[in-house]
Amino acid sequence: MHEQTRGNIVEKLTVIRSREILNDKVKMEILEMLKRKGPSSFGDIVRDLGVSQQSATNHILELKLLGLIEKKTDPPNFNLNEERYSTLISLSKDD
Repeated sequence: MHEQTRGNIVEKLTVIRSREILNDKVKMEILEMLKRKGPSSFGDIVRDLGVSQQSATNHILELKLLGLIEKKTDPPNFNLNEERYSTLISLSKDD
């Protein structure tokens, strides 16, 4: 596959996936909570959002895979990737 075509496909898939995130209430609540409160533990996320542990696990895993949040180990918590978050939010303003 031509490198430029591959880059275009990846870019389009990223935009599509980002729009799905923007339309997912729980994922956006997690991102907005981390933006507002800063680093938060898994328990904080579950408690503050009122979601099940399984639901939180699924949403957090996807956000981590997309590079929107990062897991730190000392202390154990999740941080917002500010650069990726800003890019995501800028996509919502392009509509």
